[in-house]
Amino acid sequence: MIFIRRNDEGNIIEIDFAPAPNLEEISLFDPELKNFLQNSPHSEELIKTVLDNLDLNMVRVIEDLIDVLIDKDLIRFTDLPSAVQNKLLFKKSIRSSLQEDKDLLIEEEEPLNF
Repeated sequence: MIFIRRNDEGNIIEIDFAPAPNLEEISLFDPELKNFLQNSPHSEELIKTVLDNLDLNMVRVIEDLIDVLIDKDLIRFTDLPSAVQNKLLFKKSIRSSLQEDKDLLIEEEEPLNF
């Protein structure tokens, strides 16, 4: 998700990746967002930041996809390279330990909408 701040004329002046006061959610496909990214004085840096953030979000999508493929018996966990197995197991164990710790406030992950 991308959130924007507008100036008094209604033009986008800032983007963020988390909701906050005075920010509005905008579609990734909104031509106004594309125009802002392309014409900003820091265009290259902004586009790289957006792509990096989207890449991080895609990692979780890929993890979920692997879980679905395994659950449907389309692949076996052992079919994955050992380095991938180790990374997936490590991330699952970290998430599990965080969820077990009642003192930590964990924000729910964003649902996928298709």
